[in-house]
Amino acid sequence: MTEPIIQVENLTAGYNERKILQNISLDIYPNEIVVILGTSGCGKTTLLKHLIGLLTSKEGKVKLFGKDINNLYDKELIQIKKRIGVLFQNGALLNSITIAENIAIPLKRHYNLSQAVMDRIVHLKLSLVGLDHVYNFFPNELSGGMRKRAALARAISLDPQLFFVDEPGAGLDPVTAEALDKLLLSLKNQLGMTLVVVTHEVASIKRIADKICYLSKGNILFYDTLDKALKSDIPEINNFFNSAGR
Repeated sequence: MTEPIIQVENLTAGYNERKILQNISLDIYPNEIVVILGTSGCGKTTLLKHLIGLLTSKEGKVKLFGKDINNLYDKELIQIKKRIGVLFQNGALLNSITIAENIAIPLKRHYNLSQAVMDRIVHLKLSLVGLDHVYNFFPNELSGGMRKRAALARAISLDPQLFFVDEPGAGLDPVTAEALDKLLLSLKNQLGMTLVVVTHEVASIKRIADKICYLSKGNILFYDTLDKALKSDIPEINNFFNSAGR
């Protein structure tokens, strides 16, 4: 069997003395889309931040590509981070520079490329998300959906193997959110990425998920395929997918 691209082993985490996650263990395999979900306060964002390396675990391990990211030298960690991309909930674009300059940030940080080569890469990434025409625009000149796609272009600028997405549909209308989901699926197939997505949007989950990691009170209540999640007789999961108004 293919080795996991992400391994979480007995992760316990929190803030100060307050525990948020308790003994979390899961394996994520290449080319999967795993959606982390659960009700507010269950630890979704905390888990994502540990997977990305923004937080360090109190106990346990987080391994990316077989390496414990909490026990790497700076140079090793930089090499790991070059292989991952992150799409933040608000896009996190810098408003004072153009879309092209935003997308070039990771390229400038990690490689010594000529301006001509960077321009070609930026144009390519924008074309992949259907935004080649906004090269010289500023973020505040774009709609919410276009800003999200521009942020997506920046997040894939280094052709990541691992891609983390925080609430992709946040602030988007249903039609735009669905288009973004389809774009994520297309890019996943084109670039051969593994995706870890945090969302509470049931429609989005049903469109993109291969597996569901359902968190409840800091523990994994369920980790299996989307099909099994939809057929689950666990009351909390059944309620999540079938509650009125979702």
